[in-house]
Amino acid sequence: MFLNTRKTILFLLALFLGVLCFSLQAEELPFIGVVNSDNINVRADATVGSAVICTLNKSSKVEVVSLLYGWYKIRLPDSAPSYVTKSFLECDDKCVSAKVTGERVNIRSGPGQSHWIIGKLNKGTIVNVLSQEQGWYRIVPIHESYGWINAKFVSPSAEVQPAVTKKPPEIVGLVVLEGTVRPYGVVLWRKATHKLLTQDKGVYLLKGNKKGLDALVDSKVKITGKLLGPAHSPAPVLEVSKIEAVN
Repeated sequence: MFLNTRKTILFLLALFLGVLCFSLQAEELPFIGVVNSDNINVRADATVGSAVICTLNKSSKVEVVSLLYGWYKIRLPDSAPSYVTKSFLECDDKCVSAKVTGERVNIRSGPGQSHWIIGKLNKGTIVNVLSQEQGWYRIVPIHESYGWINAKFVSPSAEVQPAVTKKPPEIVGLVVLEGTVRPYGVVLWRKATHKLLTQDKGVYLLKGNKKGLDALVDSKVKITGKLLGPAHSPAPVLEVSKIEAVN
């Protein structure tokens, strides 16, 4: 009886410590990390035997979303190969973007069914197409596609993680800009569904009526709106209040 009671106490203690560690870990995630060595593998699973998706060099920034057995789950960088079979994408005229026509479509790490699944696409999602290969489209990795990297190769960055910042966006001011409307990429989990490319190669994420912006994709426009901060961001958000087609 004493032995069974002791085992029960030890089990409950271990369970409590596990829950406590999980709670402490959850408070620290997600965060921006920096790769601290060269030629570090990003893998399809949290094991050294899983397939390599891509490699990262020292000083590369990664967004860490969780921790499992000494491995960090990260959002895939833009350099990571991401492929979708052509049968589930409807490409535009220039094939620079495409709409997903199937439900829960697999994103794979290479152009073939044998490659690892690294994400899923929902019907209607817009993706940016990089190239075509053997009946597959290579796309820009979406927000919800992931890989794994050994935690010892990632150090916390001094940079503040935007995903955990709860302050409302800073309103910088009212602006008038001209440029071309393009799809932003994946629709889910983003505040903006389109972007504006200006003649001086500026990029602004557009926050506005999706149907109206869809109708003006690839068109030259003049936009009046509120520029949301921070102003020094490489792609600030522009909240559209008025949009006009420019001949």
